[in-house]
Amino acid sequence: MPVAAGIDASTAFERQLRTLCLNEFPCGQGSWRTSNDKSLPASRFHVTLKDYGSSNEQEETLEELISSPFSPYSVDYSWSSEAKQLRDLAVKSPWLINKEFILGHFKSLRIVDKNVSKVDDGLLRLSNLEELTLSVNKLKTVDTCNVPSSLKVLELVANHISDLEPLCNKPPPTLHHLGLGLNRISALHDYITGTYWPSLLSLDLSHNDLCDLVEVVQTLATLPKLRNLVLVGNPLALIPGYRGFIIDSLRSLSILDDLGISADEKHHFKGLARKLEFILDEAKVTVKIGMVTGVPMPPELQATEEQPEFPIITRTYYVEYMFLEDFKARACSAQQRDASLALTEKENVDTEKEDVQAPEIVVGKQEGITSDQDGPVPEGTFFTQTDESPSKLQPPPSTTNGTDHSQSPPPPLKLVQYRTEGLQWAEEGLEFAWEHELVIDDLPALKEFFKRGMLIAVKEDKVLSVPAEEGDEKASEAGKKAGGQKSAKTGKDSKSEKADKPKEKPGGGKKKKKEPEIELIHSPPEVTVLGMYTVDLGSFVDGDYSLEETCTCQGGALDAGEEEEEDKKDDSLDSKKDKKKKKEGGDNAKAKKGKDSKDKDKDKGKKTGKPDKKDSKMKRPESQLSDEDDRQAPPPPLNVHIQVELHHWLTARDSIPKPPVVKQPEDDGKSEAGTQG
Repeated sequence: MPVAAGIDASTAFERQLRTLCLNEFPCGQGSWRTSNDKSLPASRFHVTLKDYGSSNEQEETLEELISSPFSPYSVDYSWSSEAKQLRDLAVKSPWLINKEFILGHFKSLRIVDKNVSKVDDGLLRLSNLEELTLSVNKLKTVDTCNVPSSLKVLELVANHISDLEPLCNKPPPTLHHLGLGLNRISALHDYITGTYWPSLLSLDLSHNDLCDLVEVVQTLATLPKLRNLVLVGNPLALIPGYRGFIIDSLRSLSILDDLGISADEKHHFKGLARKLEFILDEAKVTVKIGMVTGVPMPPELQATEEQPEFPIITRTYYVEYMFLEDFKARACSAQQRDASLALTEKENVDTEKEDVQAPEIVVGKQEGITSDQDGPVPEGTFFTQTDESPSKLQPPPSTTNGTDHSQSPPPPLKLVQYRTEGLQWAEEGLEFAWEHELVIDDLPALKEFFKRGMLIAVKEDKVLSVPAEEGDEKASEAGKKAGGQKSAKTGKDSKSEKADKPKEKPGGGKKKKKEPEIELIHSPPEVTVLGMYTVDLGSFVDGDYSLEETCTCQGGALDAGEEEEEDKKDDSLDSKKDKKKKKEGGDNAKAKKGKDSKDKDKDKGKKTGKPDKKDSKMKRPESQLSDEDDRQAPPPPLNVHIQVELHHWLTARDSIPKPPVVKQPEDDGKSEAGTQG
């Protein structure tokens, strides 16, 4: 669909001004106004006064029409605090209303969600304007040459601004607040400095794409009067030392992210601004998985009859979740990849020396290897899921051709599967006590991941184990069936021979010791998804540091099993009804085949009439009761207790990395002490 073209800011202002109807009833100097309202003579002839002035309205009546919220002439005044006052003047003193008076009357103006794409010079006519709000529009740049110099508040929230250079062409010298939240600003450079904004008291840069914390703080430190700063929602706000580093670096700051800065915070974070080596552009996230309840009992535990010894069924349960790749794990994989590349290069050099007659083919192989090696995405990016096809590196057509980037799909994230250890089924639940710490250095990807949420799944692995002899027999049978004509016979003979061998040998003591040690062959695990859930992590983008939730997983094999059980119950009820009808029909047919008609009637009365009614009365309530009992006891929900924490420093001491603690077994210490003694 073609995107509608935007309008200028002055055009949007004129449209809002027309809604006041300053020259229409009940405003303005129209025929509905009395010439001299207060000079009407008082008369005792009420009928005459009623007829006189029937086409005119009193001033009090006109004021009531514009002030009452129930009046059909009431309009919206929210776009300016001076709009109501201007309309009152249009009723009380309409002769004052003219173009120059209107343009000089406004001190605040709100143009919100009006499809504005350009700030033109028409706003310069508003000579006394102090507050200008252009939020939720389609502005990509704002040229301050077209903004009145009397501005004190400029709100540009929720636009498409990424370039700050036009904003510094002619900034208002007395500007106190600048709102640039919910835009696409990735760097400040030297545009938000004290040279351009000497009087700036409040700055809103929330929910942008700022990543370099040290660079941003060094730039904002040049603002001499800055007291209020909002940076929440940026990727840099996910760094552990985000708040402490800003508080210690900007000592004159009073409010950070709408939270007041206390004297205790300034004391706790004192000295952190000098520890730049500890301020890394990475975040630490800890995922904790606790109790899992509602896992159904395995069918082999529910069975009351004796089961065969083999195959042995082993079921393990675990929780799997998707998250970004850990920085440490990626570094290890990069080292392994470099080592493998070095080995391949050595092999290629050896092949070049040996194969001297065909050097062009060897060069072609080397080029193919390097092109494949250039395919993987460098560290710190998340715009591709796999590195196999180079076509995925190209942006989608909507981002390359169109100008409206808001409609482009979000970039895909490169996620990795993590899973807890496997546990056996327990009636009281599965206590995993799983804790996993992740170090993420791709902050924009982490922010996008928090917005989308984390997918978790409860899974079951089913493994069948059989003795090694049976597994070998099955393998030999398969090989003989594929190769020779005596497939079935030889398979049976081999089984009988192997089965007879242990019987022929006399049972000795050595064999009894070896009998318990049975070698088992394990089948590949059969994975079943019991339930899934998407954990909402958007609160971390808004400034939270922890989330604890008990998730109810759905959409897995449990829901499908419940639907199948309901279908089976319905089918069983239908089959019972059909069987009853068939029995009744069979009894009637047998009664008709009797010798005498009297006997037939008697048989009908005895067999078909009374017994069927009794049976139906006795059987139907039991089936209904059993069905009601089954429906009244649904399976418990599959719940997973999960906790996610985003690391943040509480004091400057937390910035010092702690050395890894190496746990030594206590037995070794005791044994050494015993040997020394």
